[in-house]
Amino acid sequence: MAMTNPTDATEVLYGASGDVRDEFNAYVAATTAGHYADELELPGALVIASLRRATRLINSFLEPVYADQIPFTATADVPRLLDEIGTDLAIFYALRATSTKMAPVTNDKKRDYYDAYIAEDPPGILPQLRDRKLQLPELTAGYADDVKAVRAQGRAPIFDVDATPNHAVDPHLLDDIATERDA
Repeated sequence: MAMTNPTDATEVLYGASGDVRDEFNAYVAATTAGHYADELELPGALVIASLRRATRLINSFLEPVYADQIPFTATADVPRLLDEIGTDLAIFYALRATSTKMAPVTNDKKRDYYDAYIAEDPPGILPQLRDRKLQLPELTAGYADDVKAVRAQGRAPIFDVDATPNHAVDPHLLDDIATERDA
């Protein structure tokens, strides 16, 4: 669940510090024979810094698309998907920051907690949101027609736009569709 930044009450952070610590400890326990990271090895300040960095990275991808809604001003407004992405990115940042003390970050962990969201090729979730190939249903796009445009991508209208009562099917468009199906 999203939270308010303890060092800046005007900033909403995506994810939860408890989720970051729990997942971090699940990874550490598996790699260090049952040892759990405590406050000395994974300080709360590092968890908050990781969440802050993850939130700001997410915002950099989403602000061009959802300019009126990003950054969020209330924790209740944050979509659950962004909470999950924020938590996973914060876990990666925490793992990377403590890798010299604990264990190196494996490629599997990097792929699961970072690349799945950030990668450009193949595109992760955030580049797809930025490029409007995916939409967050809880948010509306910056332009009224954006949601329709994304949903109708690759579709052509079959009605004649120039017809007086735009109810007649344009025979030229039907011919084009038939030709495309035969190809």
